[in-house]
Amino acid sequence: MSYLGNSASLHQLKTFVFPRFSQWEKLKQLDIDDLVDVHLKRKQVRHPILKRSKFLYDLVQSFYRFREKSRASYYFQLLSEHPCETVVIWNGMKQPNRTPYVVAKMVGKKTVLFENGLLPNTTVLDTKGVNAVNSLPRDPNFYLNWQGKVENADKTLVAREAHKNRKVSKAEITLPERYIFVPFQVPNDTQIVCHSPWVPDMESFYQSIESALTFLQQQTDWKPVKFVIKEHPSWPRSFIDLHNKNSNIIFANENNTQALIENALAVITINSTVGIESLLLNKNVITLGNAFFNIEGLVHHADTQEELNNILLTIDTKSVNQELVSKFLSYMKVEYLLPQSWNKLTDENAHFQAVSQRLDNPYSPCTIQEKANEI
Repeated sequence: MSYLGNSASLHQLKTFVFPRFSQWEKLKQLDIDDLVDVHLKRKQVRHPILKRSKFLYDLVQSFYRFREKSRASYYFQLLSEHPCETVVIWNGMKQPNRTPYVVAKMVGKKTVLFENGLLPNTTVLDTKGVNAVNSLPRDPNFYLNWQGKVENADKTLVAREAHKNRKVSKAEITLPERYIFVPFQVPNDTQIVCHSPWVPDMESFYQSIESALTFLQQQTDWKPVKFVIKEHPSWPRSFIDLHNKNSNIIFANENNTQALIENALAVITINSTVGIESLLLNKNVITLGNAFFNIEGLVHHADTQEELNNILLTIDTKSVNQELVSKFLSYMKVEYLLPQSWNKLTDENAHFQAVSQRLDNPYSPCTIQEKANEI
């Protein structure tokens, strides 16, 4: 914390604590379901037995409800007594981060959230939220009217490391001539658990692709195309039961993601940053979940199976506003994102100087627009 000077202190998150009964009355202000539901949903994905056994689920739920009440009482005491004005924490949507984040807001602290960057070699630091609830404007005209410099973005993507328990075959497949790329996401990530209303898991994602394929094959004016799926390398288990289910839906787990995007006709994502990377590589992007980049003219968004079917039917003739894409990506890089990935720093001084400046001057689209108007 030396980069931030004497005004900052570092506290390790507590997972298990003794309850502070002096703070127990304050827990009535809390929505305990808010503190445990996302955590339980993520546990159900990781441990499917929790979906099959109501007794076990109820037992685990009771444990987590008491645990988060205890943690909340601890953070009520800590943050009520601590002289800090601002609490900086990771993500804010999942445990063990959710409880201190919620309590910090309740005791009147300012809150700032860290997250992985939305472009290669960047970091997010946002006062409002991350991913689908971040501070970036959703109005395409905001970006089209932005007067900043449009930059040539670095189009070299950063490969995601495979989970230590994930088996790697090292064998790439030969890609079909015409295909649509479908990157799977981490099934228990908050992007799926919190921000994917009609596609709750990867099996449902596959089913939506297969349903679209069935629809397309019945259309006389449809040009045949295959779908190529890549499982997320950070998820330890493979969806092996789906691998040979449909000859027109192919898995390419060991192929390079950048090559998969570059050679694709389009990319379908729920709300992954692969969608942003695909815009970076000038591809049509179709989103199925809640995403901060669900902006008219930037991507094609489907809220239902029927909407997805119709988008795919005319995907050969669809396009996006390239000026909007360029300005959106440049705006994110120049105005919103911090340089360098937090876990792969090449210049620590430059990165933490940017962090310090952002903490002193939090991002606000209104502030940016006001500065543009002054110019």
